[in-house]
Amino acid sequence: MFLILYVRHGETDYNLHGLWMGSIDAPLNEQGRTQALNVAIELCNFSIDKIYTSPLCRAHETAMIIASRQSVSPELLILPGLQERGFGVLEGRLKTAESKKDLDSCLGVESESNFRVRLMESMSALDGVGLVLIVSHSAVFRYLVEKLNFSPIPSVDSIANCQVVELRRSVTEEER
Repeated sequence: MFLILYVRHGETDYNLHGLWMGSIDAPLNEQGRTQALNVAIELCNFSIDKIYTSPLCRAHETAMIIASRQSVSPELLILPGLQERGFGVLEGRLKTAESKKDLDSCLGVESESNFRVRLMESMSALDGVGLVLIVSHSAVFRYLVEKLNFSPIPSVDSIANCQVVELRRSVTEEER
């Protein structure tokens, strides 16, 4: 059996102020640490075999807090491909409807094709046995759901800080 749980990292000051973060290595704030501890307590009755995390400190710290509450320490693996999408010149700026709409035309934003390739490589690198936890970012989650045929349970379009969802891969018509 292979089960994937997904958790978005805890809150940062960038999240709190509605700023583009992307590749900025912002740490969790106090609220984010509390959220991570709460989700660690929520997951402590699950026997997580492996935790895969983005290398960015907000995700890695969240993963370490979750791992610390497991009765048997799961293997903690950093997968660089799980890092948040790079948002170029937008990073550190206020998120607006306009900047979200024109994302791909902004200078330095990671191309969708590069983002896709690294996410596909990361997901294929997961060990296909046991209970796996991914701790990563909102754009990673959205791309997995919108473009790579993963279905979240419960069904959600976006993921809040330290929200837990199960991910199931939907089989496409082409794969049948």
